[in-house]
Amino acid sequence: MLSDEYYIRRTFSLAKKAEGGTSPNPLVGAVIVKRGRIISEGFHRRVGLAHAEAVAISKAKRGDLEGSTLFINLEPCFHWGRTPPCVDKIISSGIKRVVISVKDPNPLVSGKSIKKLREAGLEVKVGLLRKEAERLNEVFFKNMREKRPFVVVKFAQTLDGKIADREGNSFWITSYKARSFSKRLRGIYDAVLVGINTVLKDNPYLDSPSKKITKIILDPNLRISSCFNLFKRGSRVFIFVKKKTKIKKKFPPHTFIERLTYKEREGFDLDELLKRLYSFGICSLFIEGGSYTIGSFFAKALVDKVYIFVAPKIALDKEALSSVSSDRALSVENFLKIKDLKIERVGRDFLFSGYPKF
Repeated sequence: MLSDEYYIRRTFSLAKKAEGGTSPNPLVGAVIVKRGRIISEGFHRRVGLAHAEAVAISKAKRGDLEGSTLFINLEPCFHWGRTPPCVDKIISSGIKRVVISVKDPNPLVSGKSIKKLREAGLEVKVGLLRKEAERLNEVFFKNMREKRPFVVVKFAQTLDGKIADREGNSFWITSYKARSFSKRLRGIYDAVLVGINTVLKDNPYLDSPSKKITKIILDPNLRISSCFNLFKRGSRVFIFVKKKTKIKKKFPPHTFIERLTYKEREGFDLDELLKRLYSFGICSLFIEGGSYTIGSFFAKALVDKVYIFVAPKIALDKEALSSVSSDRALSVENFLKIKDLKIERVGRDFLFSGYPKF
């Protein structure tokens, strides 16, 4: 007989199949087991479509569901949204045991479905691989607990920490495989952000192969124009400018100019920026540059996760552009540390990922 842990890990694998497609909903997988055999499974594919539990139940025969066990990585929904409450469907299905990895942080649900299942006579087990389940839905948990986007920083650098030469040229520090991997990472999140200098120097498309991604440009003096590549493929674009900026330029449809508090020495009010983005439905933010923009988010302790691609190259130039820069001066003992560090090989390069410890 396989363990409960095995089936919960299976729900994680199923849930991850929809990575990047369910926002603002969480990633959820469901497995139904009877007499040690998986009889049905499902996952939430996209916002507006059936939830994982409903998919798994609908794929199984009624007779098979009687006395079975449902495994899910997140507490089932309790409230009406785009779809009916899953908790009622579970109760009426004939399932007799439910194993839930983690309680839903959404106050509309949090513990209510667990209570209702138990009151209906179902056996409920909660907390198996809880930390891993929270990490799987780190964006959703951040949104529910803090009402702001989950912020990710990504950059590619040489072994000596440079992202471009002294002329600003950065094509290409990392390999094709690393760049392709980076584009796929971008597609996991709701929006990508860069500063205006990155746009002017690199003229990036900022696209993802998996979906149209919202693009955020920090451009205090509105130096950008509609000729840049990022406008060419019909994605939603937000350009943040100083509050008193006069708007005389014309931009393509789905372009929005937003005025934001800006101070000459400090730059944009990043707390205000994140609140504004969350109000626009942006639950996760992928920041790609440049050096000062990235440094500003680190300096304000607003970064939740990092992806750092490191190429086996050395720039040998003190004037070359560093990957992260800010006006903060930290002593060695106060250097920012990265916890839960993961290292993997991507082509000829290395990817370091983890979580800043502020």
